[in-house]
Amino acid sequence: GMYGHIRIILKDLIHKSFSAEKWAEILVRSGFEDDQILAPIQHPDEVSFRLLGATCEATGLDLGEVFEAFGRHFVGFTLQSGYARLFKALGNSFPAFLANVNYLHNHLERQHPHALFPYIEVVYKDGQNGMELHYLSTRSGMKNIVVGTVTELGRQMFDLEVSMVEQESPRYLQRDLMSSGHRAASWYVSWKPLEALEGASSSSSSSSSSTLPLPMSFSELHFAMMDLGKFLNLSFFDAFSCCTAQHFQLRDYISVSPTEAERKFAEVQGLSLERQEEILLRATPASCLAAAWTDDHMKTCTEFWSSAIGTSANYALSHDADRVDVFVSHSWLPPVDWEQMMGPDVDYAEIKAATLAVMAKDFATAHRSLQEWGQITFWVDKACIAQDHAEMKALSIRLLDNFIAKCDSMCVLFTWTYLERLWCVYEWACVLVHKPTEKVHLQTELFVKEETLPLYLEAVRDFSLANTKCGFEEDRRVLEAKINEAYVSKDHFEVLVQATVIALMARSMAFRAGRSPKLYETYYQPWVTLARDLGMNELANALEGCDCLTWRRVGTISSSTCSAVRKSSSASASSTETKDVVSPSDFESVDQVVTPGSRDDLMQMSIGVNSLAFHQVISDWFEMDVVPILAKFQETSTK
Repeated sequence: GMYGHIRIILKDLIHKSFSAEKWAEILVRSGFEDDQILAPIQHPDEVSFRLLGATCEATGLDLGEVFEAFGRHFVGFTLQSGYARLFKALGNSFPAFLANVNYLHNHLERQHPHALFPYIEVVYKDGQNGMELHYLSTRSGMKNIVVGTVTELGRQMFDLEVSMVEQESPRYLQRDLMSSGHRAASWYVSWKPLEALEGASSSSSSSSSSTLPLPMSFSELHFAMMDLGKFLNLSFFDAFSCCTAQHFQLRDYISVSPTEAERKFAEVQGLSLERQEEILLRATPASCLAAAWTDDHMKTCTEFWSSAIGTSANYALSHDADRVDVFVSHSWLPPVDWEQMMGPDVDYAEIKAATLAVMAKDFATAHRSLQEWGQITFWVDKACIAQDHAEMKALSIRLLDNFIAKCDSMCVLFTWTYLERLWCVYEWACVLVHKPTEKVHLQTELFVKEETLPLYLEAVRDFSLANTKCGFEEDRRVLEAKINEAYVSKDHFEVLVQATVIALMARSMAFRAGRSPKLYETYYQPWVTLARDLGMNELANALEGCDCLTWRRVGTISSSTCSAVRKSSSASASSTETKDVVSPSDFESVDQVVTPGSRDDLMQMSIGVNSLAFHQVISDWFEMDVVPILAKFQETSTK
């Protein structure tokens, strides 16, 4: 069923385009109470369509007109609710943005595993003012929402006047059009710059109020957000912010003792390294460093990530700890071409805060409960090391590998220049000594796009310890000496880094690649090819065993199914031949095995799945088929 955002935004649309009285009439016609349909639960689709039917009756609009008006209003409502910055991170041009919408859906699936997101495919050549747009959904008759959404996105985000002409769909969608109630549609989309402001204003004012929303006033936005709070826990929006106001009000009154670092430093004098580690290990709650895009404390988190320079106030964000949930590895500086690749309005610090919120939620879901994500603890150098006490800082750096050993997992904010930073590579080296590879999680969803993927591949292919950058040459000598202590040689270490990055990037890309053959070919296959190019044939064979396109086509994956997949996948790893990992008997709902080359069938399985179970199958495959191969690399590389 739908998660609720349609009803909230529909109510807001009716209030603004018609009146509160018209909304009340719609409720009477549909037989629902306001609080009933805005309750934060997942309603069946029938509830939403019943409400839409009543809207058509009350307004005199047909369903297509209501859907298009909703699509337009959805854009304005979402942007004004605090998601403009997230949208900007999806692409700095209109076609790039639409091509990356699937990644947003993939991101949202991690928090809403039972939501049904559509698939969007864009065919575009650089320099043109037009493209083909293909759409596939689990629901029929929804194409007018796409028309309203796409045209309004062009207008509000890119100052474009967008025209959409429906056309015949590709062959792999035509079967759906004939047999499944028009769940698919295709358009040729063209655009041109909006006219001068005066002309645009005139055009806007002459449009029907039922199809184009007006900007929200402060009071209107407040009203909308009050309603929004009723469904945020299960809606489209990323609002699982369990960190209540008390968490952040408390931080305003933290009393930072200027002698905290001195006291700690004096305490550890003359003690063994083990005792020093126990005293100096600290952890920072996720609520202090991570935020969803609309959280009130996002500004505070962004300020933290904007500078590497630490203060006693930053140190006070952390607390003494016996263990830490997640070690955060990252580069303080954005890539030099960040603005070119991501867009001029995308804040690197803000992306980091939002990405860590997703990591905290993933970890909380796996180990506690989603509502406790703010209590997940991070180890971040700026907060967990006394940066303004030189001797204490030096001692803590010497204990870095001990601190990593005390962390359950490692989160890598993996930009395309991560491997250029010697400190980042050293942290990677420490983790490979202390942690199994499956405990390393690359956060790449907002970083990896078609524009940046070649940069990632090049960085791994050309990785060399000698080419890494370090701010101080003394640091280089210390860090390289530590690497030499743990590894057989620099060459062995470099190969191990390449192998683990390829494997972990393949796992990360498999989640999005399962949505369509095009995404598989674009984002997953290059990592298999790179492994072969570097002579890692056994690893390449294991990566080819990830049949994510087939696994995702299953509507609901039970625990017994997962077991069957794991057994079949494990068996496939021992063969050098490419095989179908899943047999027909593995899934009750599957009539035949679908191979990556069977595009017609694969397009039908990109949507409508239990994404939580799909992700588990990918994780199980990685642990059973890939991790043992990486363990061989580790065994031959470490002393």
